[in-house]
Amino acid sequence: MKRSSGHLLRFIDLGLLLLLAFLSVAELNPTLQVQLPGKSNTSQATAMARVVFDHDWNGSVQRLDNSIVLCNTSSIGALEACMSQQDRVRFLLAPVNAATVQQIVTLLDACKAAALPCVIEAIPE
Repeated sequence: MKRSSGHLLRFIDLGLLLLLAFLSVAELNPTLQVQLPGKSNTSQATAMARVVFDHDWNGSVQRLDNSIVLCNTSSIGALEACMSQQDRVRFLLAPVNAATVQQIVTLLDACKAAALPCVIEAIPE
């Protein structure tokens, strides 16, 4: 009986020794401080603009906060150029009339290529 408890005490001592060795090697105070995602200290105002277009690419880009029309367009190229000129603006894509799904996909691809934040506006119910 005494013999089996001796082996158990050796394993406990070995475990304690390994724990102390780990604690002496481990860095308990990290030196790299990475800021977690969340609210930043700097407040950058991001404006919202609604991009309205139809099946012929006739449309406009209008800011939502002050209802100023930024530009009126008649082609996809003019629409892309108008959107890329805006600084710190998030775009709501709002197809009207007979605008196709392919047009929405084309515009989303253009937004991705130009690194513009674009989302499709929800249809009001």
